[in-house]
Amino acid sequence: MKNKANPVPSAVSRLCCIAALIVFICHTPKAVGVAPSWTGWPASEIPQFPTLKADGLTPVRLTLGQNGQQVAVRLPSGILVTEVSWGVSQETALDVLRGYVEYSPEVDQSRSCTNIRFIQVAKTTQGGGVDYDWPGLEENRNLLRTSGQVGAGIKSGYFVDHKASSCSPGMPCSPYFRDHWANQRESEDGFQIGERSAAASLVDYPFGWETLEEISLESCARCAETGKFLGCAEWGARWPTQGRRSIVPIRVRATPSKTFLAALRRFEEFYSHSELSQSSRRPNAR
Repeated sequence: MKNKANPVPSAVSRLCCIAALIVFICHTPKAVGVAPSWTGWPASEIPQFPTLKADGLTPVRLTLGQNGQQVAVRLPSGILVTEVSWGVSQETALDVLRGYVEYSPEVDQSRSCTNIRFIQVAKTTQGGGVDYDWPGLEENRNLLRTSGQVGAGIKSGYFVDHKASSCSPGMPCSPYFRDHWANQRESEDGFQIGERSAAASLVDYPFGWETLEEISLESCARCAETGKFLGCAEWGARWPTQGRRSIVPIRVRATPSKTFLAALRRFEEFYSHSELSQSSRRPNAR
């Protein structure tokens, strides 16, 4: 049976406990970007999380998870979300990198675009930083790689990511990623008409890590009918022969890099592609 004769010491004790708890909370470091339920990385699988680079744009969200990260940045005309993570292919049971890039247009009565789509350029390297030579029906990718000697600010080795096996030199070929890999369950084209809008998205699963050491990509949202670019994300990963795999720093841009534009020009010249006339051949069906 509890003693009720002396309540004052009990009240003082409770106040002391509360004060001690406040001091503990205020002086305890807070974890940043880690879910409360997560208990830590296995020693053999500690990732290298990138640092957000947004070229002065406004970060909206940065979330770190067990296998990757998500970054959202506000652009002049919308929000660009980039998610990059490691996973295992259900079809091949091989390790893959998953990239998801989404552009959500801001509602603006003064502008409209009935078809927003993504173009992506890629650079694939083997050990020692040597460009990977694509074999067989994809070998035309090797002819489309950019050269750093063309101009300042242009990196070597980038090409428009497309199925070269489905295109012929001198014949029109779409530069839009979803014309080659639609991934209809996970991605779609977007639009912005008056107060109505829908996000455009791209999903890619770069694989081949038994051969490749690094994959670098730049994915840009574009209004297909006007040719105006709306925002870009640079992303990728490294998996060296010696050492652990890592996701490279994500970089968000309001406009394409010089390297991206150089790769697109080579693509258009090689396939005699009139980008504006071909871009509208698949109107948004919404």
